Amino acid sequence: MKKEKEFLREKFIEFQLKIAELTRAFHEQEASFQAREKELYLNLFEILDAFENLNETIEAKEDEFDKTTRRLAKNVHAIHRKLVRLLKANHIVRIEFPDNNARMDYCKIADTREAADMENETILSIVKNGYIDKQQDKVLRKAEVITVLNS
Repeated sequence: MKKEKEFLREKFIEFQLKIAELTRAFHEQEASFQAREKELYLNLFEILDAFENLNETIEAKEDEFDKTTRRLAKNVHAIHRKLVRLLKANHIVRIEFPDNNARMDYCKIADTREAADMENETILSIVKNGYIDKQQDKVLRKAEVITVLNS
């Protein structure tokens, strides 16, 4: 009976060690996956930034376009919309600031300017849009903003 108990105890310890090892491996794999996923999203955000800059340029010069250039601009807009839809399908949306005030958990200050008629931390402009995963309520990239800072 003593040998059987010792055998069971050894097996129990062996199983516990295996469970601990598998749990550690699982957590490492999950962390690696999340890091790769975040890197992918950050690269997609850079592409979105490029499309937004391109769209601004297109809108500024739209009056001068011929038929071929208009078609090209339309295709650029379509690709941009598809990328935004892809992100929305994965619950990734642009961070909005409805009260137009900077919040440190959603943005980082790129620059400040004085504006006597406005209160501190009011957003003057957004240099780079920020993005959030709505499903996990996790900021993937903070917005870069220019805010008011009165002396």
